[in-house]
Amino acid sequence: MKMGTGMAIKTFIMCLLAGLVFAVFSCSGNKTDTEEINKKRIFPDYHIALDSIIKTEQGVVSGIELGQNKNNIAANETKKAIEKDASHLTFEQAIDSITKYSITYSFENDTISEIEVIITSKNADEGVQILNDLKNYYRTKYTAPLMDKGYFVFNCFDSKKRNFVITLTDNSGATNSVIDMYVYREK
Repeated sequence: MKMGTGMAIKTFIMCLLAGLVFAVFSCSGNKTDTEEINKKRIFPDYHIALDSIIKTEQGVVSGIELGQNKNNIAANETKKAIEKDASHLTFEQAIDSITKYSITYSFENDTISEIEVIITSKNADEGVQILNDLKNYYRTKYTAPLMDKGYFVFNCFDSKKRNFVITLTDNSGATNSVIDMYVYREK
């Protein structure tokens, strides 16, 4: 009997040690995976949606500025346009299983004159976080917004020192989120 009990104790100790070793390596692996994901992110301090929508620190959205030739869009958008005509292009993309966005670029004389981004989420809290991170990102990059009739209004200057405006509006409901961003030059 003593031999059986000793064997049971050894087996228990071996299982306990194996579990501890597994736990230690699992925890350190998750930290490394998270660090790797953050290294690959463009805007690790903000909601992951900004990586999909803004895409790069250049430009306003998707690396695009107003006044650029419409041919620059193809190099910066990864999907095919869902709407296309001489006056505008519209792209749509999912960020995750509950959040997606569309971008419409409008043209005058083959140059980008306006950009509208609509971000929708099935989760209102997700939308609040995205809206706050967009405000913080553009506040840091350009200037603090003014509040005008429910719109956050950023008065900005592009890389060629030309004035333009970004407006952010929260059109969310109780259970979903709709954020509208509009980029244009005042006329």
